[in-house]
Amino acid sequence: MRVRLTPLLGAAVMLCPSTAHAELSREYRALLAAADVRQDDEEFLATADLIATVTPGGRSDVRAAVAELLPRRLDVLRAWDQTARDTVPLEPEIVQAARRGTPQVTIVDAPDTDDETVAAPSGAGTTEHDSGTDTVEPGEVEAPRTAHWPGRMDWLHPYHWDGRAKAGLAVDSGNTDQTNYSMALEVSRPLNGGWGFDGKTEYFYTESDGNVTRDRWLVEARGERPTVDAWSFYLGSSYEQDRMSGFDYTAVLSAGATLHALDDDRTSWVLRAGPGARHRVPTDEGGVTQWVLELGSVYDFAVTETAQFSSETTLLAGPASRAEQRFKLTTAISEDWGLELGYRVKHEFDAQPGREETDSRLDFSIVHEF
Repeated sequence: MRVRLTPLLGAAVMLCPSTAHAELSREYRALLAAADVRQDDEEFLATADLIATVTPGGRSDVRAAVAELLPRRLDVLRAWDQTARDTVPLEPEIVQAARRGTPQVTIVDAPDTDDETVAAPSGAGTTEHDSGTDTVEPGEVEAPRTAHWPGRMDWLHPYHWDGRAKAGLAVDSGNTDQTNYSMALEVSRPLNGGWGFDGKTEYFYTESDGNVTRDRWLVEARGERPTVDAWSFYLGSSYEQDRMSGFDYTAVLSAGATLHALDDDRTSWVLRAGPGARHRVPTDEGGVTQWVLELGSVYDFAVTETAQFSSETTLLAGPASRAEQRFKLTTAISEDWGLELGYRVKHEFDAQPGREETDSRLDFSIVHEF
């Protein structure tokens, strides 16, 4: 859900006044989720700080909500470990210290230094790490430490990525000898500056009675950045090798606008449109580059708590237009595993000689989400 964060925070302050310590309210949790989609680490930390100043539980409740909803953002909140202890609104520090059971002494007139708080030597309320001593309030969630990779390699660390892997296999023998393989990997991650990245690669292979009837490899990558309300702009690319299509390979680069027409708990509908360039190399011929208009639609609907239906439509309009329609029904069998039934139809409006204009495929796969 793409929302403007400042108006939502103002509304949340009026609707959820600070009266007593409790779990972070639904409005504040929705605000954190929206900030995760739209903001980089620095902006997200500023939003979390602002929420912590107006919610009864302060940073403790905000950190607990982030640990539950957005665990990959926990490292951003490490900056809090270098600042003073959380404070509960409307309570003097001496009251908080008495409730924590930790005697404290405040140095008021120390020259050329900021106010310092010295805790009793018992070590209560602290945890030791390699980087020093971090303060952890009673009842606060201690975020797990993540061993990041050095330098630019950390961009590839699995901690930053979400995705799913799919695999399918079907073997027939007897009157007909046929083997079907299908593999796919889909990944996504947020980038700095509010950008999001989505990538996909898939491979399909079928052999029937010793003859290859399907051999297709596809790679797609798309970057998207929200702008105003439900609008975004995107940059996309794809590369396809399909031995049965009559082309050695096809590559597409495109850019355009995205509209999130529907976005609620059960339904999502995303529309996109933009110009692009397509380069195709027919078998045993030279390649040709053509301008195209890319039109796309992705519709997701949660049928039940464990089943989801998806429909994805793509049209490349221009010389030798092409349309592709995909349907998927995914059913969860555990927290991270599921089964998927997929159906795909591709239509070439100007197919190569000796090739069918329409090609369809039905696949059954096991899915693992990470």
